[in-house]
Amino acid sequence: MPVGWVRHSLTRMPSESDRPLSCLFGIIKPSGPTSMDLLDRLKPLLASSDLFYAAHTPRHVKPPRRLKPWERELVAKCGRLPPKMGQGGTLDPLAEGVLVIGIHHGTKQLQQFLHCTKEYETTGLLGTATTSYDAKEPVMTYAPHSHVTEDMVRDKLRLFRGQVQQLPPLYSALRMDGKRLFEYAREGIPLPRPIEPRNVCIDELELVQWHPPSAHTYAPPTTHVSDDDKALITKVRAMAGAQALDTTNQDTACVAAPEDREDTSRPAAFTLRMTVSSGTYVRSIVHDLGTACGSAAHVVRLVRTRQGPFHFGNSIPWDVFERGLAELGNEKAEGGLREWEQRILQHMQLCD
Repeated sequence: MPVGWVRHSLTRMPSESDRPLSCLFGIIKPSGPTSMDLLDRLKPLLASSDLFYAAHTPRHVKPPRRLKPWERELVAKCGRLPPKMGQGGTLDPLAEGVLVIGIHHGTKQLQQFLHCTKEYETTGLLGTATTSYDAKEPVMTYAPHSHVTEDMVRDKLRLFRGQVQQLPPLYSALRMDGKRLFEYAREGIPLPRPIEPRNVCIDELELVQWHPPSAHTYAPPTTHVSDDDKALITKVRAMAGAQALDTTNQDTACVAAPEDREDTSRPAAFTLRMTVSSGTYVRSIVHDLGTACGSAAHVVRLVRTRQGPFHFGNSIPWDVFERGLAELGNEKAEGGLREWEQRILQHMQLCD
Protein backbone atom coordinates (compact mmCIF):
# COMPACT_ATOMS: atom_id res chain seq x y z
CA MET A 1 0.00 0.00 0.00
CA PRO A 2 1.48 3.38 -0.96
CA VAL A 3 2.63 5.68 1.82
CA GLY A 4 -0.13 8.09 2.73
CA TRP A 5 -3.01 5.75 1.98
CA VAL A 6 -5.46 4.89 4.71
CA ARG A 7 -7.91 2.13 3.92
CA HIS A 8 -11.07 3.37 5.55
CA SER A 9 -14.78 3.56 4.94
CA LEU A 10 -17.50 5.46 6.74
CA THR A 11 -21.27 5.22 6.81
CA ARG A 12 -21.77 8.49 8.67
CA MET A 13 -21.05 12.13 8.03
CA PRO A 14 -17.37 12.70 8.88
CA SER A 15 -16.69 14.96 11.82
CA GLU A 16 -15.61 18.52 11.16
CA SER A 17 -12.00 17.59 11.95
CA ASP A 18 -12.06 14.91 9.21
CA ARG A 19 -13.01 17.35 6.48
CA PRO A 20 -12.27 18.10 3.75
CA LEU A 21 -11.94 14.47 2.66
CA SER A 22 -8.98 13.55 0.48
CA CYS A 23 -9.68 10.18 -1.04
CA LEU A 24 -9.71 7.74 -3.92
CA PHE A 25 -12.76 5.84 -5.12
CA GLY A 26 -13.72 3.84 -8.19
CA ILE A 27 -16.65 4.45 -10.49
CA ILE A 28 -17.98 2.14 -13.21
CA LYS A 29 -17.84 4.06 -16.47
CA PRO A 30 -20.49 3.24 -19.08
CA SER A 31 -19.64 2.87 -22.75
CA GLY A 32 -20.19 6.06 -24.75
CA PRO A 33 -18.94 9.13 -22.86
CA THR A 34 -15.27 9.98 -22.41
CA SER A 35 -13.62 9.78 -19.01
CA MET A 36 -13.40 13.58 -18.89
CA ASP A 37 -17.12 13.85 -19.68
CA LEU A 38 -17.83 11.96 -16.47
CA LEU A 39 -15.46 14.10 -14.41
CA ASP A 40 -17.25 17.20 -15.70
CA ARG A 41 -20.58 15.63 -14.76
CA LEU A 42 -19.31 14.95 -11.23
CA LYS A 43 -18.23 18.54 -10.57
CA PRO A 44 -21.64 19.97 -9.56
CA LEU A 45 -22.32 16.98 -7.30
CA LEU A 46 -18.99 17.29 -5.50
CA ALA A 47 -19.37 21.07 -5.23
CA SER A 48 -22.76 20.58 -3.58
CA SER A 49 -21.36 18.27 -0.88
CA ASP A 50 -19.83 19.36 2.43
CA LEU A 51 -17.70 16.21 2.49
CA PHE A 52 -14.96 17.77 0.39
CA TYR A 53 -14.74 21.19 2.06
CA ALA A 54 -13.50 22.31 5.44
CA ALA A 55 -16.22 22.83 8.04
CA HIS A 56 -17.96 26.19 7.84
CA THR A 57 -16.46 26.97 4.43
CA PRO A 58 -18.46 29.98 3.29
CA ARG A 59 -20.29 29.91 0.00
CA HIS A 60 -20.62 32.68 -2.55
CA VAL A 61 -17.22 34.17 -1.69
CA LYS A 62 -15.41 36.18 -4.33
CA PRO A 63 -13.33 33.77 -6.45
CA PRO A 64 -9.55 34.28 -6.34
CA ARG A 65 -9.33 34.55 -10.13
CA ARG A 66 -11.35 35.16 -13.23
CA LEU A 67 -13.61 32.18 -13.83
CA LYS A 68 -14.20 30.21 -17.00
CA PRO A 69 -17.80 30.13 -18.26
CA TRP A 70 -18.47 26.63 -16.87
CA GLU A 71 -17.01 27.69 -13.53
CA ARG A 72 -19.27 30.73 -13.36
CA GLU A 73 -22.26 28.51 -14.07
CA LEU A 74 -21.20 26.07 -11.37
CA VAL A 75 -20.66 28.81 -8.77
CA ALA A 76 -24.07 30.24 -9.58
CA LYS A 77 -25.61 26.81 -9.07
CA CYS A 78 -23.64 25.47 -6.10
CA GLY A 79 -22.06 28.55 -4.57
CA ARG A 80 -18.47 27.31 -4.93
CA LEU A 81 -15.95 25.71 -7.23
CA PRO A 82 -15.54 21.93 -7.21
CA PRO A 83 -12.73 20.36 -5.19
CA LYS A 84 -9.47 19.42 -6.87
CA MET A 85 -10.04 16.16 -8.71
CA GLY A 86 -8.60 13.87 -11.37
CA GLN A 87 -8.75 10.35 -12.81
CA GLY A 88 -6.19 7.57 -12.80
CA GLY A 89 -6.20 6.17 -16.31
CA THR A 90 -8.41 7.21 -19.21
CA LEU A 91 -10.86 4.79 -20.79
CA ASP A 92 -11.75 5.26 -24.45
CA PRO A 93 -15.39 6.15 -25.24
CA LEU A 94 -16.10 2.57 -26.35
CA ALA A 95 -14.65 1.14 -23.13
CA GLU A 96 -16.51 0.71 -19.87
CA GLY A 97 -15.57 -0.39 -16.39
CA VAL A 98 -13.47 0.73 -13.46
CA LEU A 99 -12.22 4.33 -13.48
CA VAL A 100 -10.37 5.61 -10.40
CA ILE A 101 -11.19 9.13 -9.17
CA GLY A 102 -8.96 11.14 -6.83
CA ILE A 103 -10.10 14.09 -4.70
CA HIS A 104 -7.76 16.67 -3.10
CA HIS A 105 -4.60 14.80 -1.90
CA GLY A 106 -5.94 11.72 -3.63
CA THR A 107 -4.91 13.29 -6.94
CA LYS A 108 -1.27 12.87 -5.90
CA GLN A 109 -1.81 9.10 -5.79
CA LEU A 110 -3.31 8.79 -9.27
CA GLN A 111 -0.02 8.42 -11.13
CA GLN A 112 0.50 4.94 -9.74
CA PHE A 113 -2.72 3.75 -11.40
CA LEU A 114 -1.08 4.38 -14.77
CA HIS A 115 1.51 1.74 -13.86
CA CYS A 116 -0.49 -0.91 -12.02
CA THR A 117 -1.77 -4.31 -13.15
CA LYS A 118 -5.18 -4.21 -14.81
CA GLU A 119 -7.78 -6.79 -15.73
CA TYR A 120 -10.00 -6.61 -18.81
CA GLU A 121 -12.73 -8.52 -20.56
CA THR A 122 -13.07 -7.84 -24.26
CA THR A 123 -15.06 -9.16 -27.21
CA GLY A 124 -13.61 -9.28 -30.72
CA LEU A 125 -15.52 -9.67 -33.97
CA LEU A 126 -13.86 -11.63 -36.77
CA GLY A 127 -13.71 -10.72 -40.44
CA THR A 128 -12.89 -7.01 -40.34
CA ALA A 129 -10.02 -4.79 -39.24
CA THR A 130 -10.70 -1.14 -38.46
CA THR A 131 -8.42 1.86 -38.40
CA SER A 132 -8.43 2.11 -34.60
CA TYR A 133 -8.80 -1.65 -33.98
CA ASP A 134 -12.24 -1.04 -32.44
CA ALA A 135 -15.82 -0.55 -33.60
CA LYS A 136 -15.75 3.26 -33.30
CA GLU A 137 -13.76 3.76 -36.50
CA PRO A 138 -14.25 2.75 -40.17
CA VAL A 139 -13.36 -0.58 -41.74
CA MET A 140 -9.83 -0.78 -43.11
CA THR A 141 -9.82 -4.33 -44.51
CA TYR A 142 -12.05 -7.37 -44.84
CA ALA A 143 -10.79 -10.92 -44.44
CA PRO A 144 -12.10 -14.48 -44.70
CA HIS A 145 -13.31 -15.77 -41.35
CA SER A 146 -15.40 -18.91 -41.89
CA HIS A 147 -12.33 -21.11 -41.34
CA VAL A 148 -11.68 -19.73 -37.82
CA THR A 149 -12.81 -22.05 -35.03
CA GLU A 150 -13.00 -21.85 -31.27
CA ASP A 151 -10.12 -24.32 -30.95
CA MET A 152 -7.98 -22.27 -33.32
CA VAL A 153 -8.49 -19.08 -31.30
CA ARG A 154 -7.79 -20.91 -28.06
CA ASP A 155 -4.57 -22.38 -29.50
CA LYS A 156 -3.29 -19.03 -30.87
CA LEU A 157 -3.62 -17.36 -27.47
CA ARG A 158 -0.36 -19.04 -26.41
CA LEU A 159 1.46 -16.66 -28.77
CA PHE A 160 0.38 -13.65 -26.75
CA ARG A 161 1.05 -14.71 -23.15
CA GLY A 162 4.05 -13.64 -21.10
CA GLN A 163 6.56 -10.94 -21.97
CA VAL A 164 5.76 -9.55 -25.43
CA GLN A 165 6.46 -6.47 -27.48
CA GLN A 166 3.58 -4.42 -28.81
CA LEU A 167 3.23 -1.50 -31.16
CA PRO A 168 0.31 0.90 -30.86
CA PRO A 169 -2.31 0.84 -33.61
CA LEU A 170 -0.44 2.61 -36.41
CA TYR A 171 -3.74 3.79 -37.86
CA SER A 172 -4.60 5.70 -34.69
CA ALA A 173 -3.73 9.27 -33.79
CA LEU A 174 -0.31 8.21 -32.54
CA ARG A 175 1.94 11.23 -32.09
CA MET A 176 5.68 11.61 -32.38
CA ASP A 177 7.22 14.87 -31.19
CA GLY A 178 3.75 16.35 -30.99
CA LYS A 179 2.79 15.53 -34.58
CA ARG A 180 0.49 12.74 -35.76
CA LEU A 181 2.01 10.09 -37.98
CA PHE A 182 -0.54 10.94 -40.65
CA GLU A 183 0.75 14.52 -40.73
CA TYR A 184 4.28 13.32 -41.45
CA ALA A 185 2.90 11.12 -44.25
CA ARG A 186 0.82 13.91 -45.83
CA GLU A 187 3.77 16.29 -45.79
CA GLY A 188 6.24 13.66 -47.02
CA ILE A 189 8.48 14.21 -43.98
CA PRO A 190 10.44 11.23 -42.61
CA LEU A 191 9.66 10.14 -39.07
CA PRO A 192 12.14 11.62 -36.56
CA ARG A 193 12.95 8.10 -35.29
CA PRO A 194 11.65 4.54 -35.55
CA ILE A 195 8.47 3.65 -33.68
CA GLU A 196 9.62 1.89 -30.54
CA PRO A 197 7.80 -1.32 -29.58
CA ARG A 198 6.51 -1.41 -26.03
CA ASN A 199 7.51 -4.19 -23.66
CA VAL A 200 4.43 -5.46 -21.84
CA CYS A 201 3.50 -8.49 -19.80
CA ILE A 202 0.31 -10.45 -20.37
CA ASP A 203 0.08 -12.51 -17.21
CA GLU A 204 -3.21 -14.23 -17.98
CA LEU A 205 -5.12 -14.55 -21.24
CA GLU A 206 -8.01 -16.95 -21.74
CA LEU A 207 -10.94 -17.49 -24.05
CA VAL A 208 -14.04 -17.32 -21.85
CA GLN A 209 -16.73 -17.48 -24.54
CA TRP A 210 -17.04 -18.33 -28.21
CA HIS A 211 -19.94 -16.63 -29.98
CA PRO A 212 -21.13 -18.52 -33.09
CA PRO A 213 -22.49 -16.32 -35.89
CA SER A 214 -26.11 -16.96 -34.90
CA ALA A 215 -25.51 -16.31 -31.19
CA HIS A 216 -24.63 -12.60 -31.20
CA THR A 217 -25.78 -9.30 -32.72
CA TYR A 218 -22.39 -7.62 -33.23
CA ALA A 219 -21.76 -6.10 -36.65
CA PRO A 220 -18.80 -4.26 -38.17
CA PRO A 221 -18.94 -0.50 -38.78
CA THR A 222 -20.89 0.53 -41.85
CA THR A 223 -18.35 3.17 -42.88
CA HIS A 224 -15.20 2.37 -44.83
CA VAL A 225 -11.83 3.99 -45.28
CA SER A 226 -11.60 5.89 -48.57
CA ASP A 227 -9.06 4.84 -51.19
CA ASP A 228 -7.06 8.02 -50.52
CA ASP A 229 -6.95 7.38 -46.78
CA LYS A 230 -6.08 3.74 -47.35
CA ALA A 231 -3.13 4.85 -49.49
CA LEU A 232 -2.10 7.27 -46.75
CA ILE A 233 -2.25 4.53 -44.12
CA THR A 234 -0.10 2.31 -46.35
CA LYS A 235 2.39 5.16 -46.53
CA VAL A 236 2.41 5.51 -42.75
CA ARG A 237 3.13 1.79 -42.40
CA ALA A 238 5.99 2.07 -44.89
CA MET A 239 7.42 5.09 -43.04
CA ALA A 240 7.25 3.16 -39.77
CA GLY A 241 9.55 0.53 -41.26
CA ALA A 242 9.69 -3.23 -41.36
CA GLN A 243 9.52 -3.49 -37.56
CA ALA A 244 6.14 -1.75 -37.47
CA LEU A 245 4.13 -4.85 -38.25
CA ASP A 246 0.74 -5.31 -36.67
CA THR A 247 2.52 -7.49 -34.12
CA THR A 248 6.18 -7.78 -33.13
CA ASN A 249 5.77 -11.19 -31.53
CA GLN A 250 8.34 -13.42 -33.24
CA ASP A 251 5.92 -16.33 -33.55
CA THR A 252 3.28 -14.26 -35.33
CA ALA A 253 5.35 -11.77 -37.30
CA CYS A 254 5.58 -14.25 -40.16
CA VAL A 255 1.81 -14.45 -40.54
CA ALA A 256 0.83 -12.80 -43.81
CA ALA A 257 -1.78 -10.08 -43.73
CA PRO A 258 -5.13 -11.54 -44.81
CA GLU A 259 -6.44 -10.79 -48.26
CA ASP A 260 -8.66 -7.73 -48.42
CA ARG A 261 -11.73 -9.70 -49.44
CA GLU A 262 -15.09 -9.63 -47.71
CA ASP A 263 -16.56 -12.91 -46.49
CA THR A 264 -20.31 -12.33 -46.87
CA SER A 265 -21.30 -14.89 -44.23
CA ARG A 266 -21.94 -13.70 -40.68
CA PRO A 267 -18.75 -13.76 -38.57
CA ALA A 268 -18.22 -15.39 -35.21
CA ALA A 269 -17.01 -13.44 -32.18
CA PHE A 270 -14.95 -14.31 -29.13
CA THR A 271 -14.61 -12.97 -25.58
CA LEU A 272 -11.24 -12.87 -23.83
CA ARG A 273 -10.33 -12.28 -20.21
CA MET A 274 -6.85 -10.99 -19.39
CA THR A 275 -4.57 -9.65 -16.70
CA VAL A 276 -1.98 -7.29 -18.16
CA SER A 277 0.73 -4.85 -17.20
CA SER A 278 0.47 -1.12 -17.66
CA GLY A 279 0.72 0.08 -21.24
CA THR A 280 -0.80 -3.02 -22.84
CA TYR A 281 -2.94 -2.33 -25.90
CA VAL A 282 -5.96 -4.61 -25.49
CA ARG A 283 -7.18 -3.64 -28.96
CA SER A 284 -3.86 -4.75 -30.44
CA ILE A 285 -4.21 -8.19 -28.84
CA VAL A 286 -7.60 -8.66 -30.51
CA HIS A 287 -6.36 -7.29 -33.85
CA ASP A 288 -3.20 -9.41 -33.83
CA LEU A 289 -5.09 -12.53 -32.74
CA GLY A 290 -7.34 -12.16 -35.77
CA THR A 291 -4.26 -11.90 -38.00
CA ALA A 292 -2.68 -14.94 -36.33
CA CYS A 293 -5.82 -16.90 -37.23
CA GLY A 294 -5.47 -15.91 -40.89
CA SER A 295 -8.37 -13.49 -40.60
CA ALA A 296 -8.96 -10.07 -39.07
CA ALA A 297 -10.68 -8.86 -35.90
CA HIS A 298 -11.61 -5.70 -34.06
CA VAL A 299 -12.91 -4.88 -30.57
CA VAL A 300 -16.67 -4.48 -30.19
CA ARG A 301 -16.74 -4.50 -26.38
CA LEU A 302 -14.08 -3.62 -23.82
CA VAL A 303 -14.50 -3.68 -20.04
CA ARG A 304 -11.84 -2.85 -17.44
CA THR A 305 -12.83 -5.10 -14.55
CA ARG A 306 -9.99 -4.19 -12.19
CA GLN A 307 -7.47 -1.37 -11.78
CA GLY A 308 -5.11 -1.94 -8.87
CA PRO A 309 -7.23 -2.47 -5.73
CA PHE A 310 -10.43 -1.20 -7.36
CA HIS A 311 -12.83 -3.63 -9.04
CA PHE A 312 -16.53 -4.05 -9.80
CA GLY A 313 -17.26 -5.12 -6.23
CA ASN A 314 -15.97 -1.92 -4.62
CA SER A 315 -16.61 0.65 -7.35
CA ILE A 316 -19.74 2.77 -7.72
CA PRO A 317 -22.06 2.31 -10.74
CA TRP A 318 -22.45 5.49 -12.74
CA ASP A 319 -26.25 5.44 -12.46
CA VAL A 320 -25.86 6.23 -8.74
CA PHE A 321 -24.36 9.59 -9.73
CA GLU A 322 -26.97 10.09 -12.45
CA ARG A 323 -29.67 9.80 -9.79
CA GLY A 324 -27.77 12.29 -7.69
CA LEU A 325 -27.62 14.75 -10.57
CA ALA A 326 -31.35 14.38 -11.18
CA GLU A 327 -32.02 15.17 -7.51
CA LEU A 328 -29.45 17.97 -7.22
CA GLY A 329 -30.90 20.84 -5.22
CA ASN A 330 -33.38 18.71 -3.30
CA GLU A 331 -33.16 18.13 0.43
CA LYS A 332 -30.57 15.63 1.62
CA ALA A 333 -31.58 12.14 2.65
CA GLU A 334 -32.19 11.21 6.26
CA GLY A 335 -28.94 11.35 8.22
CA GLY A 336 -27.60 14.18 6.06
CA LEU A 337 -26.14 11.96 3.34
CA ARG A 338 -27.36 11.36 -0.19
CA GLU A 339 -27.03 7.96 -1.85
CA TRP A 340 -23.93 8.83 -3.85
CA GLU A 341 -22.24 10.34 -0.77
CA GLN A 342 -22.97 7.18 1.22
CA ARG A 343 -21.47 5.04 -1.54
CA ILE A 344 -18.27 7.12 -1.62
CA LEU A 345 -17.91 6.88 2.15
CA GLN A 346 -18.41 3.11 2.00
CA HIS A 347 -15.83 2.45 -0.73
CA MET A 348 -13.28 5.26 -0.59
CA GLN A 349 -9.64 5.03 0.38
CA LEU A 350 -8.62 8.03 2.45
CA CYS A 351 -5.34 9.74 1.56
CA ASP A 352 -3.16 11.84 3.86
